[in-house]
Amino acid sequence: MPKALARRALALAAGLLAAAPAFAQENVRMILNWRLEGPNAPFFLAEDRGFFREEGITLRMDPGEGSSAPIGRIAAGTYDAGFGDINTLIEFTARQPERRVVTAMVLYTRPPMAVVSLARANINRPQDLAGRRVGAPQNDTGFRLFPAFATLAGIDPARVNFQSVTPQLRETLLVRGDVEAVTGFDSTVWFGLKGLGVRREDVRFMYYGDHGVDVLSNSILVSTEMAERRPQVVAGLVRAITRGWIEAIRDPRAAVQHIARREALLDPALETERLQWVIDNQIRTPEALANGIGHVEPERLTRAIGIVAQGFSLPRVPAAAEILDTRFLPAAPLRRIN
Repeated sequence: MPKALARRALALAAGLLAAAPAFAQENVRMILNWRLEGPNAPFFLAEDRGFFREEGITLRMDPGEGSSAPIGRIAAGTYDAGFGDINTLIEFTARQPERRVVTAMVLYTRPPMAVVSLARANINRPQDLAGRRVGAPQNDTGFRLFPAFATLAGIDPARVNFQSVTPQLRETLLVRGDVEAVTGFDSTVWFGLKGLGVRREDVRFMYYGDHGVDVLSNSILVSTEMAERRPQVVAGLVRAITRGWIEAIRDPRAAVQHIARREALLDPALETERLQWVIDNQIRTPEALANGIGHVEPERLTRAIGIVAQGFSLPRVPAAAEILDTRFLPAAPLRRIN
């Protein structure tokens, strides 16, 4: 082979080797907040349309066991990322000597925690809870934040008769009249009641956020190790998820098809309604309409951390930078919704 040709061949080979990392896929393990239901459809839409692949990410997504569970799984190193409750992360960070999980993007900027009752109970304001039987799962975020809700709403929590219930029986006990109200996430309780034949006009929601408990909720969480060592992967993950949510907001029915093909027993109409509920009540807020999904004012985050610290009786109040790393939020035009 002539020397000039050999040099060109070597140069080409060197160029290919140098370019190889750009085509290498980064493996990311992610745990969701719950099983395959409508609100998780945007993640699978993003996967099926190649949004993660375009960011150089090979993503493995597993169903979860509740919004609080991902924090421990990520901290243990079982997963790199998750979709979970930022309030649980605040507690975890306050109680752990070294933080191992951080928020990369907040998605549910309106808190879904509520006291839910049926119209027949005539519970219309916090003061009406005095002397009432309220069912609450012990690990429910709404139950755990109730002291903060009571303080801000001006009621004595000791006058509320809490009864410990399982999440599986919560709505049944409410319908039967064994309890007069329950705590929980609005969509979880509502769709449980709907499945029992309750009409929407017969349900009353007393949102914590309407009574001063202006906290945040489900967010994209990542290990601090990945945030520090692979920041470009975290940024790509958040961009892909954002694209998935933007598309799902535009067409929820089409988005649900991406989980329907994975779960044969799923009811697409019901899951579309469930996704639309989350979009309307947790995603499409005035804040998101003005600044794009994922936008959180620093003052609001600081205030939310303080509320959680009070409600959970935390040993310290974490700094905002310990909870949310704003480096990974895509530019506002990429997060715009109507």
